Amino acid sequence: MRYVRKISPDEVEFLREVSRRSRNYRERERAKAILLSFKGYNVTTLSDIFEVSRATITNWLDAWEARGTKGLKDLPKQSQSVLVKKVNSAGLASKELNLSLKNF
Repeated sequence: MRYVRKISPDEVEFLREVSRRSRNYRERERAKAILLSFKGYNVTTLSDIFEVSRATITNWLDAWEARGTKGLKDLPKQSQSVLVKKVNSAGLASKELNLSLKNF
């Protein structure tokens, strides 16, 4: 069985605050899952409670153990680039631009 075993009293208080006050829904859910794991709830039960896969719960617990409080945050997403051809008034491709989807 997989559980979060060691959490300091300060970390417990931090997780409680995040689970109550964070504006980010995913951070609140992760904080709650970590607290429940610390209380002895197993991965299967947590996946049922939060309606996510067992792999997702395991990822949340791994992130907490690897990065601590920073593990509650989403990792930056890799941008996907799109190749766009700039067309001049004559309808001919005059230049290719590499744009990130983040700009849209």
